[in-house]
Amino acid sequence: MSAGATNTTLAPNRAFEVLAPKFRIAVERAIRAANEKGLDAIVYETYRSQQLQEAYYARGRTQVPPVSTVTNARSNLYSWHGYGLAVDVISKAKQWDVSPAWYEGVAACFRAEGCRWGGEWRMKDLPHFQWGPCKPSPSDVARQLYATGGLQAVWDAVGAS
Repeated sequence: MSAGATNTTLAPNRAFEVLAPKFRIAVERAIRAANEKGLDAIVYETYRSQQLQEAYYARGRTQVPPVSTVTNARSNLYSWHGYGLAVDVISKAKQWDVSPAWYEGVAACFRAEGCRWGGEWRMKDLPHFQWGPCKPSPSDVARQLYATGGLQAVWDAVGAS
């Protein structure tokens, strides 16, 4: 289930146009390859607004259920989704109800395009895929680049322009 599914006024952004150009190409290719393998993968979320990030952050803290938190990022600038450098992928038919093996199949397609998978982290995030040169979470450097030069400065710094 989506981290924000209980709030009907906020909806995830699914537009590819908000992604960094090279990352967008990688996502399109990975999704196409996954679907050619019969995985029926779709991008559930691309760019994440600050308002939606706050809603996700509240889940498991001030909003229960769920009883467990869904993100440690209070701000969208602490998630690559806030920079157009991450997507969440789910099954078109089964939505979030798929096995870890399904995600591993999708991850192989994303790895082939130079992307990283949240399923490889200590705190696993199976639906999460991001631009390969990015560390698991944005650093103060990324936030400073964003503050002084906007998304383009961040995209340039990680080679995603």
